[in-house]
Amino acid sequence: MKTAPLTVEVLSLPGCPSVEETLRMAGEVVFSIVPETVVRDVRLTEEEARERGFPGSPTVFVNGRDIEGREAHATGVS
Repeated sequence: MKTAPLTVEVLSLPGCPSVEETLRMAGEVVFSIVPETVVRDVRLTEEEARERGFPGSPTVFVNGRDIEGREAHATGVS
């Protein structure tokens, strides 16, 4: 059975202390499910984060949805 393609992005702000570990873990999980999927490392500026209503750094999106189910509204590092 063929698995649908995934789009996986890890968004973060400059200086986020958790982004490298999040990228590693996301890559391990995604590779075990859909090996051909690439996890994109997306570094936002503070301005881009404000414009997007970025919920916190880092945030993982799969197919455009926050895996924690958070809505875009607050900006900052969590």
